[in-house]
Amino acid sequence: IAVLRVSGVDALTSLAALSREGAKPPKPRYAGVRKLLDPRTKQELDQALVLYFPGPNSFTGEDIVEYHCHGGVAIVNSVLEALGSCAGLRMAGPGEFT
Repeated sequence: IAVLRVSGVDALTSLAALSREGAKPPKPRYAGVRKLLDPRTKQELDQALVLYFPGPNSFTGEDIVEYHCHGGVAIVNSVLEALGSCAGLRMAGPGEFT
């Protein structure tokens, strides 16, 4: 299992981009199963558990979406690449991640 965390104002936007059109986020602090799609091709990347933690009552104080993906290198890299294609997202720098 790999846990990918997106924190900040674009957290829910990233979830919408990687989900089928019209899909709603899971209820806050509850896990939901979601097919993750490449936002550019709509190709299925993985079936993952997704959790939403609204700010300011989250670990970072901001909105957070966690993607609990299968841990294979190819899957993790494809989900990271898909997240990287979302406007406003970037990888955490040293000391920024939890």
